[in-house]
Amino acid sequence: MRLSDPPTAPDMTWAVTMFSFTNELHERERTADELLRGVASAAVADAVEVDAAQHFASFPAFARTEIDAFRRSIDASGLTPTMMGAYLDRRIDARGPRSMDDDLEMLSRQAHAASVMGFFGIRISLGSVHAGLREQLLPDLERWGVRLLFEVQAGARPDSPAIDEIRRQRDKLDTDRIGFVFDTSLIMSAVPPTWREALLADGVPDALLIEVEDLWQSHASDGWRRTQDAIAGMSLPPAAIRRLEMPFRRFGCADIVDWDDFFDDVMSVHLKYWDLDERGRTADETRVVKDALRRHGYRGFVCSEWGGHDWLDSDTHPALEMTRRHRALFDRV
Repeated sequence: MRLSDPPTAPDMTWAVTMFSFTNELHERERTADELLRGVASAAVADAVEVDAAQHFASFPAFARTEIDAFRRSIDASGLTPTMMGAYLDRRIDARGPRSMDDDLEMLSRQAHAASVMGFFGIRISLGSVHAGLREQLLPDLERWGVRLLFEVQAGARPDSPAIDEIRRQRDKLDTDRIGFVFDTSLIMSAVPPTWREALLADGVPDALLIEVEDLWQSHASDGWRRTQDAIAGMSLPPAAIRRLEMPFRRFGCADIVDWDDFFDDVMSVHLKYWDLDERGRTADETRVVKDALRRHGYRGFVCSEWGGHDWLDSDTHPALEMTRRHRALFDRV
């Protein structure tokens, strides 16, 4: 299932992340691997990404039985594994803070498991792995043929020191084992309509939502603090308070042209969307990303990632149907 036929357009392969199926995973009616096989049966994607902590009950140990079961599901489904979402646990426990050796062992174990299961890379948050640890991990990445990919999303900026540092180190080490994932949450031009409606239903005043949107669009550095001040004393449910923070943590508000010089560094793409409501701007945002990928001759995976399961449930918005509609939108624009 190719999105376009070369040579008229780049060769991009449609994928879906199992993170989109968070609601279905929480319902526990089907296992993670059963949901994965359902993706293949429904023919909504050619490739699949998984979040290690969400998909594997034995994480971070990766029980051999789970690795083997995943490989059987992949082999039976015909899906191509793309990235595996990885994590660096910064917890403090009875032993005290984790050492660099602890961190290296944890990341190395995830990189090795990803290689065994057929993933081309492990995806991790920008800024979560410092330069010294990246350099120590590099021999393992090269040995197992896995990339360490930093996800650039939400409020990040193209001139971020964290991005520049990784670029400089990559060039110094002369390696292609370190790269970036571009997440389209970077370029949202409006808040999702259904996000707004969910907050209104939770009792958030319309005037406050207007203020939050204004703070978000103005890139106010103290937007979340000012929002917290505004809701102090209100009896809002915890979910509403958490969602009110999303514009300042998970909704980016940049223009695609700001990222033009970044696309040549992109090794994978997350097509993040929150809803497909026709009142929103998902189609416009998808169009400009698709055009940018074509301009830069991007060849690789474009991964559908639905984040709206945070406030939309599986009864009204099943992940399979959302993914199918998202694919149709991408093909149409």
